[in-house]
Amino acid sequence: MVLLPVLVAGCEPPADSPVADSEPAIAVGPWRAEVEHFGRTLPFNFELVAGPDGLQAFYLNGPERMPVEQVLTDGAGGLTLNFPSYASGLSARVDGEQMRGEISLKRRDEINRLPFRATRGETWRFFPEPATTYADFSGRWEVEIYVPAFDFRQPAIASFTQDGPYVGGTVWTQVGDYRYLYGEARDNALYLSTFDGSGTQLWLAELDADGQLSGSFDSVTYKRAEWTAQRNPDFQLEDPTALTYLQDGYDEVRFTFPDLDGAPVTLPGPRFDNKVVLVILGGSWCSTCHDEAQFLVPFLASRRDRGLEALYLMFEYSPDFADSRAQLLAYRDRYAIEHPILFVGDSSRETRAEKLPMLNDVIAFPTTIFIDRRGKVRRIHTAFPGPATGQEHENYKREFTAFVDLLLDERA
Repeated sequence: MVLLPVLVAGCEPPADSPVADSEPAIAVGPWRAEVEHFGRTLPFNFELVAGPDGLQAFYLNGPERMPVEQVLTDGAGGLTLNFPSYASGLSARVDGEQMRGEISLKRRDEINRLPFRATRGETWRFFPEPATTYADFSGRWEVEIYVPAFDFRQPAIASFTQDGPYVGGTVWTQVGDYRYLYGEARDNALYLSTFDGSGTQLWLAELDADGQLSGSFDSVTYKRAEWTAQRNPDFQLEDPTALTYLQDGYDEVRFTFPDLDGAPVTLPGPRFDNKVVLVILGGSWCSTCHDEAQFLVPFLASRRDRGLEALYLMFEYSPDFADSRAQLLAYRDRYAIEHPILFVGDSSRETRAEKLPMLNDVIAFPTTIFIDRRGKVRRIHTAFPGPATGQEHENYKREFTAFVDLLLDERA
């Protein structure tokens, strides 16, 4: 997912090798963790590796091997795994083959602290031995998510693949996907979880005799939600290009916001004259914005000489620029973003409406505004289908590329 080096497997030290210059040594290799998650146990897997510049760490969720941005040790068994671009982290005390600590995850003005413990050498997820009997959960499912705390229902799509009892995939809604979920099937029950530095998720469900899935969905964001699903290979969500649009009386997007040095940047402006401009509405807290950045940064570089520009409008948890700047700088540096990153304010609906009054609504981050060489808005796309969505992700990248190239080929 991220533009960080991944150590080649053949260069890794033996699993029982300690990390150099650490007293007591922190053993590398696979670890299995259990999080105390709102009254339930959420498992996840990670790996510690002795890299050329010190200890490296990777969170493992099915096919994803997520590099941790910052790994710190204190020489006395203390371990910290940080994601400055999310303002989140994991801190622990290591005692031989055991580890105890807490995960801290920021959500608006709240820091969620979840205790966990981990054991080295264990690679299983939910069960130490794979099930011998299990239902088939593969395929595309029509989903409804219900959040009791907000009395809110949301349609979604789930897509799962299965290899024996092992199940992977994701769930996505009109406002984005839940990234890589991974777990197991056992009899008629489905167990999925994820931890990737940005958030925790635990999806549990039972398959009934009529082929319907029913269960719970626990996350730091919602705490506890419910979900039901029925197989439906033809189910689609609403057209993501029809949800946000220019209101009557507006024919272009205009704004002035400060960049990360505090200097005002204005659109329209000389830098953007006769350019195709992508305006990306996002937030450093938004995991699918991170997925989009991984795709977008090399794409922008490949078409810069043809006249492609971009502006990132960031809506953060805090309305205060000073509070948000460090996290935004970490986000910029994580993906080597070269285009202007502008601070707009907090991510509330009130701020979105106030700062971008020309739009009817902004329902999701990221949202991408496509502006042609004449300064006219040609498309507004809500959300970004991340790599966990599989074919949806590939289709979007292909359509995105074709549309941007069409705009670049046009004359002003």
